[in-house]
Amino acid sequence: MTGAVGSRVLALALALGAAAAAPTLAQTGTIQGKVEATPAKYLEETVVYVKQAPGASTPKTLSMDQKGLKFIPHVLVVTKGDTVKFLNHDTVAHNVYSPDVDPYNLGTFKTGEERSHTFAKEGAYSQLCSIHPEMLGYIYANQNPYAAAVDAKGSYVIKGVPPGSYKLAVWNAHDLKAPEKSVTVTPGKPVVEDFSIKR
Repeated sequence: MTGAVGSRVLALALALGAAAAAPTLAQTGTIQGKVEATPAKYLEETVVYVKQAPGASTPKTLSMDQKGLKFIPHVLVVTKGDTVKFLNHDTVAHNVYSPDVDPYNLGTFKTGEERSHTFAKEGAYSQLCSIHPEMLGYIYANQNPYAAAVDAKGSYVIKGVPPGSYKLAVWNAHDLKAPEKSVTVTPGKPVVEDFSIKR
């Protein structure tokens, strides 16, 4: 076997091995449900997440924009190790910083520019702008990729969860809480869990 052919065969074998190791959507399950909040005005600043799932995930790059003096999306869910590109499609300059967990300050950047930050630690990071103190957003960095922010009606869907038993928990920016729930995920069968969060 020549060197070139051997290299191609090895690359193909490695690719097939990686594909076999990664569960497909048909081999995974979904966790979904609805969250109710008291007071209701704090509902949208909520994330539902799986705690301590085994295995490593491939780091990704996601984006959070600034437009109309707002962070978009208002709540972004990432996995520890992911990188977030902070965009500026606003008509003014912005500064992005967070004092939380593993603090950072990306400096001031103009319209059309972007800055990046990699989230090396788990936790909730408030996103602030020193130029516009009314701006506020959140990034929640989970231990694993199985997490989702709720929508305007409180619904959430977490897809691609490997089969197994887990603890399901809720994070809320205003410290509204609910007890964790034990869930068992099986392939192709959705798990439905609702939460009622309050102080």
